[in-house]
Amino acid sequence: MIKYSRTYNPADCYGCGACEQICGHGALLLKPDSEGFLYPEIDANKCTNCGLCEKVCPIDIFPEGNVKKTIAAQYQDPSLMDSASGGMFKAIADYVIANNGYVAGCVFDEAFNAVHMLSSSKEDIVRMQGSKYVQSKIGDVYKQIRQKLRSDILVLFSGTPCQVAGLKKFLMKDYDNLITIDLICHGVPSPSLLQNYLDSTYRKSNNEVVDFKFRNKRKNGWRSQGSVTTCNNGKIKEKRTSPYTDSYYYYYYLANDVSRICCYSCKYSTTNRISDITIGDYWNIQNILNDFNYKNGASVALINTDKGQRIIDAIANRLNQRETTLQDAVSANGNLQEPSKMPETRNLIYKQIEREGYEAVAKKECHFQYIKPAIIRWLPSSLKKYIKKLIR
Repeated sequence: MIKYSRTYNPADCYGCGACEQICGHGALLLKPDSEGFLYPEIDANKCTNCGLCEKVCPIDIFPEGNVKKTIAAQYQDPSLMDSASGGMFKAIADYVIANNGYVAGCVFDEAFNAVHMLSSSKEDIVRMQGSKYVQSKIGDVYKQIRQKLRSDILVLFSGTPCQVAGLKKFLMKDYDNLITIDLICHGVPSPSLLQNYLDSTYRKSNNEVVDFKFRNKRKNGWRSQGSVTTCNNGKIKEKRTSPYTDSYYYYYYLANDVSRICCYSCKYSTTNRISDITIGDYWNIQNILNDFNYKNGASVALINTDKGQRIIDAIANRLNQRETTLQDAVSANGNLQEPSKMPETRNLIYKQIEREGYEAVAKKECHFQYIKPAIIRWLPSSLKKYIKKLIR
């Protein structure tokens, strides 16, 4: 097997899967490396040197779209509570389903692997809601989308910017009936890292994880903590995850410690966008629109194309939306301006986990987070106020 079919450089491969899906001979497959990230490998005995895998590789496609309009938005629908932010994905997905279309998005399977799927089921759209802070496996979704588009069926694709780029290169032409949404991406950890985390943290002592959310608005509100539900001998138990107990999200992910190598030089971390609509959390909305009701979440939406504007106009009666500036959006989301910085310890972390196991490394590296809640719990309130005043 020959690795890294086009550049031989892992930093240039986004793992979008376009090369695997375009190969009609089964000569190219995505395989996990030692960190668990998927990279293409070629079976020279099956390869016909047709060059299609190189043709669809998005390494040379750069975002050129200029943002036409920036809005803060919130979907006026009960399903808002199952979205991580303001529900913009669900609002557009509902519109597509109502027009007999299909939606491609990321879901967790039964083992909590992040995978993309194409569906017209309202139940599956619910599964696509919420943040999944891990790289998803595209599978053969690009091929499924192409089949629907050729049948004049409306399709919505939602994913990271590099996945949108991979889809566009795979299709090799524009389709009026394709709507693309890309996410303001912070970077993606490896699928195996998430499994290692779940195994060492929750799948112990006969516990089975039956539900897992990185952010659970119904329990904890927007900007919230997540939740995990386990089952042990028929007994269901739900608990919150928090910055003091969750090493994966609150420590490794937010510190940029465990992203795919290409994420640290991502060409899509810019205000030039690759999709029709870009969405994310409008983190500092309270400082920009202090009369905007953001209690249950607020989305930032960059409208990048005329098609994107038509979609927003079509669902306008279901949105609470206000126009803001692009600079406001950038101030809320640094990855609209530049990629996340790679810490010096990034490569070492994966090697340590491979050698010692996730639990041992997390306890050693993140030990302070486990004693912090105890310290806070026993501090006198007067001393807490003094410390907060001192910090300010």
